[in-house]
Amino acid sequence: MGRAIASADQSKAIAIPLLNVSPPMKNTLHKDFSKMNNENLFTAALNALTNNGCPVELAQEAASIVANDDPYQPDLGRTLEQQQIIREALPYLQSRIYDQFETIDSTPNPLTHGQFLGNFGAELPDETIWRLGEGDSTALNDITDDATRDKANNIFTRLEELGAWE
Repeated sequence: MGRAIASADQSKAIAIPLLNVSPPMKNTLHKDFSKMNNENLFTAALNALTNNGCPVELAQEAASIVANDDPYQPDLGRTLEQQQIIREALPYLQSRIYDQFETIDSTPNPLTHGQFLGNFGAELPDETIWRLGEGDSTALNDITDDATRDKANNIFTRLEELGAWE
């Protein structure tokens, strides 16, 4: 395990052992974004996040996670740390559907929209909240976190019992 260094006299080659030494690293974690299951999805997610003001490092991490999701695994095969990264990136993908309303009272159903927006505004995409506020129970299926889905289901059921969408 060495490399021969040739001298002027080829019969006197010297073997110098090669050491596998890496240069000192800073205390930052380097992520390898070159290994993607779906490179197109990585690129699309990265562009969507960075175009909406997401910090580049967070955008790269979130895009990498999404590009490597496994639909056959629970939680798409994401670790708890990866799920947290996705939660941090989600606000940058909000549609801003509520921006068209001056106040919650100007939404089609202020009671229901107010309930869902107030309880889940920081956790769920605006589209999901909007659909829940409009009485679309299928939006509950889009909520991946069990505790959040249970809470949303409880609120939805109570509002339904009150006749909020009649």
